[in-house]
Amino acid sequence: MPRASWAAVLAAAAAWSTVQPASAGDAAFDALRRDGKPAEIERLARERLTRAPDDDVALWYLASVSVGDKAKRAAAIPMTERCVVDRPRSAWCHSALGRLYGGEAMTSGMVAGMRYAGRIKDSFEKAVQLAPADHDMRSDLVMYYLAAPAVVGGGARKAMATAEAYAKLDPWRGAVMVSRVLAYERKFEAAEARLRPLVPAGAEQRDLLALGYLRIAGAHQRAGDAPKALAMIDKTLTIAPTGPVADSARRLRDTLLKPKS
Repeated sequence: MPRASWAAVLAAAAAWSTVQPASAGDAAFDALRRDGKPAEIERLARERLTRAPDDDVALWYLASVSVGDKAKRAAAIPMTERCVVDRPRSAWCHSALGRLYGGEAMTSGMVAGMRYAGRIKDSFEKAVQLAPADHDMRSDLVMYYLAAPAVVGGGARKAMATAEAYAKLDPWRGAVMVSRVLAYERKFEAAEARLRPLVPAGAEQRDLLALGYLRIAGAHQRAGDAPKALAMIDKTLTIAPTGPVADSARRLRDTLLKPKS
């Protein structure tokens, strides 16, 4: 299928959002993330890094909330590059660097942004190599493969292989990830079929399942099918009526229902 602009897809591949359900494995950060509080995440990350500069989890969170801010990103990149050098076996450091490079690519224009592609890909691949069961890191790599042109290592087959490999480690979350690839490729029925059997156990799985349906809604929107997109939004809100995923679903619904000028 045709791909969107390189800058846009890099933003999607690398930028962290509070829409993502919390799953990174640090209770304090995860709670703030689930509640959609990036400012509080940044404050906590800076406090922890002040006490322990080698706190790679705090650095990952700081990098993730800094992706969209040029000044904060510029300050975070040298810290994260040092982290990769000092802690080459830290998946957190490699993942954080890939996200920050994605932010740089997003704001550098198409041609200049392409120069970051190899570094983003290498960072995400290394993170998955070091932490193959981590959902965030696997998800970043899947999105990179979906978004990037083949000339810089992208491709739907790579995305599906990565998602299916994750499903062997975590069948529940892996099913949502496989659905994401299918939705991106506009295989809508297959994408829904992956989600239907899933019964969420707890808030994190509930939000992740809702996000799976919201991604299908977004794919229908991009395909120009507003009624089906709205149906998937209704499904999203039935699963998760409140929270960051629900807020995003309502914004998408408002966009779809807005009268065309």
